[in-house]
Amino acid sequence: MNDIKKLDTHLINQIAAGEVVDSPASILKELIENSIDAKSTIIKIHIYNGGKNKIIIKDNGIGIDSDNLDLAFERFATSKISTIDDLENISTLGFRGEALPSIASVSKFKISSIYKNQEGNELLIDTGKKKSVKPSNIVEGTEITVKDLFYKLPARKKFLKSDTYEYKKCLNVFKRYIISNPTINFTLSHNDKIVYNYKSTTLKSRIVQLLNLNSDKDLIKVSIEKDDVKIDGYICNLTLIKKRKDFQYTYINGRYIQNQLLSNTVYSCYRSLIERGEHPCYFLNITMNTKDFDINVHPKKLEIKFSNELKIQYILKQGVSKSLKRIDKVIPDFYQNDYSNNDLSIDLPFTNNNADDNNDINIEKKIDKIIDDNDNDNKISHDNKVWQIHNKYILTEIQSGLVIIDQHVAHERVLYEEALRALEGEGLDSQKILFPQTIKFDKEDYIYLLEILYYLKKIGFDIREFGDSSIIIEGVPMELTIGKEQEIINDILDNYIQNKKVSSSFIDYMAATYSCKAAIKAGEKLSNEECYELINQLFNTKHPYYCPHGRPIIINLSIDDLDKRFERK
Repeated sequence: MNDIKKLDTHLINQIAAGEVVDSPASILKELIENSIDAKSTIIKIHIYNGGKNKIIIKDNGIGIDSDNLDLAFERFATSKISTIDDLENISTLGFRGEALPSIASVSKFKISSIYKNQEGNELLIDTGKKKSVKPSNIVEGTEITVKDLFYKLPARKKFLKSDTYEYKKCLNVFKRYIISNPTINFTLSHNDKIVYNYKSTTLKSRIVQLLNLNSDKDLIKVSIEKDDVKIDGYICNLTLIKKRKDFQYTYINGRYIQNQLLSNTVYSCYRSLIERGEHPCYFLNITMNTKDFDINVHPKKLEIKFSNELKIQYILKQGVSKSLKRIDKVIPDFYQNDYSNNDLSIDLPFTNNNADDNNDINIEKKIDKIIDDNDNDNKISHDNKVWQIHNKYILTEIQSGLVIIDQHVAHERVLYEEALRALEGEGLDSQKILFPQTIKFDKEDYIYLLEILYYLKKIGFDIREFGDSSIIIEGVPMELTIGKEQEIINDILDNYIQNKKVSSSFIDYMAATYSCKAAIKAGEKLSNEECYELINQLFNTKHPYYCPHGRPIIINLSIDDLDKRFERK
């Protein structure tokens, strides 16, 4: 049998690195945490090729003295705990002593640091092999450079994905720390281009910056303290409800965590306010005694165990529910909208504005075919009229009874099939807008937006890139009411980010979202000619019975149905 032998330290570090370091994002996480623990007020991050080629992080923290610089790369060497009891009183983000030796064992690693009034020092490590400490001209804090991740470990390197994918992961990690540390100045650049530059500020202002909001009016304060547990932060009102889960941040004593029970608790508070598939935004920090939870569950320190999970859940639900009771905050325009006037005249861009008696003939033929090819009682005579009821439904008489059409879902079906044809073919026409609109996106979202720009142009958006994660909209689809373009683009983008691929379901979602937003609404008044034209267009579609979301378009009330309602024999 093979002899059992003890592995050397270098190999142990490389094996252990798999638990801590599996991507550039995981390296970034560990290095940012070290900078925060060093009491830095300025942290500058430089990423190259998604972090696969190089990551540089500079801070103005307390630094490491020359005697400890070499020791910092010994596995399980740490200044943050010394006894088993310290595990119950962890107040720093890092404490296991694994991050630096793990990162240095799988990359080309350089660290320069200066402590107080001492001279600066530099240490080079190549995949775990140290070189001697030498003087450095660094003037404050610590600077770390990590190059060529996994370059001697091809089995691991092959699992790294594209530069863009790894860069998105880095941005996701970066956001966790800018939220929990709003008083720190953060700068992040990618391939020498500055992406984020956040100055020291308050939590509320940092959230406004992150979400690209014009003001903080959509943020609702949460604050509750009970049984030595304090929960504070912000939730968002219904204006900021998302189609994805990206903006949900929960922290324990400033440490970002992932906990399904806490997430479900926040969702339960919104249950009566949002629809299925919608997600609230929240930024919440739970402050509690370190003895009441255990973060030492996994080396990545994202999971957590509570000594009394139900108590935390109860307090969290109380705090969020109390904040959501302010209906004027949850729905900020609740008392400002006047829905009493439903007589909203519009000019629909229908092609035929000179309807004549032939409209009756067309409707007669099409309704006759749709309802029953063999039922000659469903003919519409030439003097039949159409009526719009409550600016919502279109009604017309047939010999066997009445046909009622929902104008919104009818137009939605028409536009949906047009959009599908456009996405598969040459695209929809665009109408120029008088005042081009500039829309700024989150840096990570902007990367995804560029991936679907082709499809947005296909459905009629005239868009050009403007730099600094912005676009300019110079034209919109012909059927779209001006002012809805940003809402449609954000909905489509949310769906794409959630699924991260262009599939048939995504194309279908694009067409359905556009058609729903662009279709005439309940409450919009139509002329007789517009009613005729809408019916003609509806019955030229492949599926005139249901809208893209499954709602019925047509209801047929027969004479028999009416007789039964009036109890006629």
